[in-house]
Amino acid sequence: MTDIQKVSDAMAARGYRWQLPSTLVPPARAGLFADHVTPSWIDPLLAPLSRARGGVQAVRWSITFRHWDAVPTAMTPTAQRVLSALWAGPRPLHVPVGDVAMALASAGVDSDGLAFVVSSSPAGAESLLGALGDLDIDARRIGSGGNTAAMMRSALLADGPHMSIEFPVGPPCGSNCRPGCRCGRYRVLAHLRFNPRSQPRSLLEIAVLESELLGAVQGTREPYGVHRCEALVQSVRDALPAKGGQAARAQRVRLVVDRLFTAALLIRSGFEPGPRGTAYVVRRLLRSVGTELALTGVPLIHLDSLMQVADGSVRTTLGLASLTGAMSALVREERERFAYLLARAPTLLRSRVIPSQRPAERAHALLQLRNEHGVPLGIAVEWCKQNDFAVSLWHVALLQELPKR
Repeated sequence: MTDIQKVSDAMAARGYRWQLPSTLVPPARAGLFADHVTPSWIDPLLAPLSRARGGVQAVRWSITFRHWDAVPTAMTPTAQRVLSALWAGPRPLHVPVGDVAMALASAGVDSDGLAFVVSSSPAGAESLLGALGDLDIDARRIGSGGNTAAMMRSALLADGPHMSIEFPVGPPCGSNCRPGCRCGRYRVLAHLRFNPRSQPRSLLEIAVLESELLGAVQGTREPYGVHRCEALVQSVRDALPAKGGQAARAQRVRLVVDRLFTAALLIRSGFEPGPRGTAYVVRRLLRSVGTELALTGVPLIHLDSLMQVADGSVRTTLGLASLTGAMSALVREERERFAYLLARAPTLLRSRVIPSQRPAERAHALLQLRNEHGVPLGIAVEWCKQNDFAVSLWHVALLQELPKR
């Protein structure tokens, strides 16, 4: 039984009813996927809830792209499972907080090390601090912070009090390192948020993050430093040549592992690589790995075997059957399409990048090639370097940001 399943069982034992969502990836209202702090998954569950004691619990994937372009060490991975729980009905605030703390302890987290970070208005903070007092939580394990509040701005329960339950891993950053410090020591295991008391319905949402939980139990700040990913990390290290400095190579390994793991999660959930929507996200993930392989001189055929290892890392947690032959064929077909694109890339680049262009104009041409033909920026920039064409990377970054504004 995995750590997140132990948390699920412990919550169910305390009265949370199990309800499987209709899809592992909930429909998004903004962007391709919903985050675990958006209300899209809550709304369909509100109708059957009553004021009587009881709750609804759902397990789903949380897909986020905030680290799409770079995945620094110790940052949350692009995709992970989130155990989401909902509770409706009148109850003291300290009860659900205690429920989650006990559930985390059941998964192997030292309950004495749990920290509680309150992020809300002064009135909301007062009620949560009172709940922590009812649980006899030492004041040294209580902190305040604004990160959770910033994440909740557009959420269904954004105006109510909320807190995160965290766990320290490794040494403090200094003498002032305490709950609420964002040096990377405190892993956020769970978010809890409550609706304002002014509303007639008493509602609580809980989100337990699997990646953070695994890191806390196994004592590592690196999301892919957990046991289930050892084989995948080693396979990527073996595949990529020792190119550049140690830090640069570690960053490349981290990025490739992240993309492979995320693609495996989506493929295991039934999504195929394709030209639009969710399928396009899978395609981008696979081609991101293919780009890294191509830039380091590794044959693209290695993508097939790396995806097999990534799939094994996913199944270690989910207990699923092996990747089917049909799914393996999809990966192979996508790899072959990407190989064809890379073969065409030099011709496409020669048609768009000319000596008379200024670096800023070349940056615009490279982005057009990416948007219109799918030529990866990394491949395009490397081609320009090899052919002595100056490119303004600042303009490339600026142009990439424009659609987001």
